[in-house]
Amino acid sequence: MLATVGAASAVIAGCLEEDDEGSNSSTGNGDADSDGGSNENEDEESDENGDRVLWPAIDSGEVISDFDDLDSWETIDGSIEGSSEEARTGSQAAVLEGEDGRAAIGRRFSEPLDLDGWQASMAVKAEAVPRIVIEFIAPNNNKRLHTVWPVLDTYDGWFRLDCGYNNKPRDEPDISEVTQINILADDPDDEPIRMVVDDLRRTETADNGKAILAFYEGYDSHYEIAAPMLEERGWASTVPVVPEHVGTTGRMDMGELRELSDRGWDVCSSPGGDGDLLEIDEGKRRQVIDVARKSLVDQGFEDGARHFFAPEWRRMDQETVEIVRDIHETGFMFGGGPVGVPPTGLHTIPVVWGPALHSGVRRHINLADQYSQLTVLRIPPIVEADPEDSEMSLNDFEHLLDHIEHRGLDVITPSDLVDGLGDGSATGNEPAERPDGTIFEEGESYTLEGSQSGESDELELLEGVLVAEFSHDGDGEFVVEVEPLDGDVNHNVLVDTSANGSGESIVIVDEGTYRLSIDADDWSIDLSQPEVHSDDLEDLPVEASGNGTSVVGPLWTESDVRLTATHDGDEEFRVDGHGADGHRESLIVTDGAFNSSRSYSAGDVVWLTVEADGNWSLGLESA
Repeated sequence: MLATVGAASAVIAGCLEEDDEGSNSSTGNGDADSDGGSNENEDEESDENGDRVLWPAIDSGEVISDFDDLDSWETIDGSIEGSSEEARTGSQAAVLEGEDGRAAIGRRFSEPLDLDGWQASMAVKAEAVPRIVIEFIAPNNNKRLHTVWPVLDTYDGWFRLDCGYNNKPRDEPDISEVTQINILADDPDDEPIRMVVDDLRRTETADNGKAILAFYEGYDSHYEIAAPMLEERGWASTVPVVPEHVGTTGRMDMGELRELSDRGWDVCSSPGGDGDLLEIDEGKRRQVIDVARKSLVDQGFEDGARHFFAPEWRRMDQETVEIVRDIHETGFMFGGGPVGVPPTGLHTIPVVWGPALHSGVRRHINLADQYSQLTVLRIPPIVEADPEDSEMSLNDFEHLLDHIEHRGLDVITPSDLVDGLGDGSATGNEPAERPDGTIFEEGESYTLEGSQSGESDELELLEGVLVAEFSHDGDGEFVVEVEPLDGDVNHNVLVDTSANGSGESIVIVDEGTYRLSIDADDWSIDLSQPEVHSDDLEDLPVEASGNGTSVVGPLWTESDVRLTATHDGDEEFRVDGHGADGHRESLIVTDGAFNSSRSYSAGDVVWLTVEADGNWSLGLESA
């Protein structure tokens, strides 16, 4: 999907000329509206000037464009025209149409639009539009952010689209310097499309990224495995339940749900049972949704009952959303990425599949951290063995929690979202205290070599940093894993390279008995566990450069770090961060030349490992 978006962006980029009128302020075509919150549960309201505001238009924040003047928008694909009948605010809305599955408009600002500390959103009516893309050029085509919003094929009505960023194609954007916004309606099947947009505006966002973990259906593994792991971190979470499924085989009973509720968890409504809400008439549908809410209230879950989570199949239409708006304070149902905090569309908050760690979720968490956004993650049953498609492995779940923690997101509940976010429920990073004295003791050293793949003898290791100086003269890849023999900790990849020659790498290990698993031919490895003392730590800013595989550190990082990197090779360029507390974070994974920056939630003693086939440089400074 994102590959298609990238192709679309290539068409969009460079097609716009600066608008003749030279719109030059963050308020676009209109003036700033009142700072009062919107009342989304009313279909019609008025702003401070008495002008009509129809949902999903809102009256808070500042207008970027009300589409009353379409001359400031350039048609890129398809056509654009005004419609007074469709207007949600002002005199008209903009109608985008395309016969070949594509309609796109764009607006360039003569004075850059500042979205640093702000979130963009707009009213959208998607008629047979499978996907919407909002592109923010900040300030040029190499530095841009995408909002990619899939629309359910059962939904063709109005909703509020919050422009969370779920893709950053190339270099690091400067969101305070947005020179251009593009709006794209796209159908990969090239069918005719029509989309109506109105009320594009910016509202202030929170000062830290947020995450909601939604443990759908409240399975036993959520109570027995996940809840204690969250309790250790001081996090409260969310359990959307089908009331009639509570206490059935494999699911929590009322007593367990009440225990979690007493810890601050939200027990929320996910009605529908074993049927499809869209298969029953609107009156019966309203009754099902309201009865589910009332049953939770009767059981003492008043806070959580305010929040609706679409059932597993997520088939929703505008009538159902309107029912949810009437009955619930929030609705979590469709979309494909992060949103601003708090969302301006509180009843169409997107949920993503939590186990997709390496196909979007880690990136969403990183972007939520960098741009102070909200990501909502659906967590299925957790299993220790190999998971099925509808399950999540314990290793991946641990990885997910570690990544959220080390990126410093606040883990919140839906009630936190609507009741206020400044009450200490956050988990954001506090500045770390610099250690004094010995951090790691010196351990044993080992020399290993071989001409083929195999396993080493047992190695006794202390808690600390394990350094490998290696050489590889064979063909193919050279992969070395550090395997614990007691089974209490995960395997660590010590070396993973396709290049011949020599290099250095590290991992952080617990005390215990290990062995190496080597996949290579003609190799040698010198292992050591050096003493690490506070006097060895290098303070930021730090610059390093080299060629090939290497290690940078140990470094002292008080809190978050900004990493700038370059690479002139043709093959993989990878930079990983390793904390003395054992966390590992992939910072850069790309192919070929690279010249950009990344954020790194560090805040402790860290090392960086670099895998490259060319010359590279790193610069680190406090964020």
